[in-house]
Amino acid sequence: MTEVYVAGSIHHMPREWLGIYEKIGEVVENFGMSAYVPHIRTPQEINHSIDAIIGSTNSEQGDGDGFHKDIFAIDIERVENAKLIIAEVSNPSLGSGIELGIALKTGKPIICLANKSSVVTPLILGAAQTGMMHLIRYGSIDDALSQLKAVLENRFAHLVGADA
Repeated sequence: MTEVYVAGSIHHMPREWLGIYEKIGEVVENFGMSAYVPHIRTPQEINHSIDAIIGSTNSEQGDGDGFHKDIFAIDIERVENAKLIIAEVSNPSLGSGIELGIALKTGKPIICLANKSSVVTPLILGAAQTGMMHLIRYGSIDDALSQLKAVLENRFAHLVGADA
């Protein structure tokens, strides 16, 4: 089954923001593809909780914990192996920027979602204007999910059922 990597800011957002990524994953799953939502799946793969991961980056002690290299390796491999990247880019994220850079470099199709009121980096806007990624501007979460579903149906239906 085609795997879709769902990227977005984790460390600099209120905890409830993680639910948006989960809803994006649900749209992907309902469309017939497999969603890799990192804040859910990566902690399971390294046998740590998301709370331990987020909490470890808030102090100097977390720099030497050892499992961040595992997170890096897993998430980069997932981006490289995904057939499609979907990123919520309303809020800055260095990690998402790295993921999107790898996706662009490897020629992955990318869909970015951003709230209409957010300031989006010129690199995302430029990539969208050149056709290197598709940018969805939304007014509400329901609007975002509706537009995402339409883009998947109109531009990515060929990925449904494709080998990952």
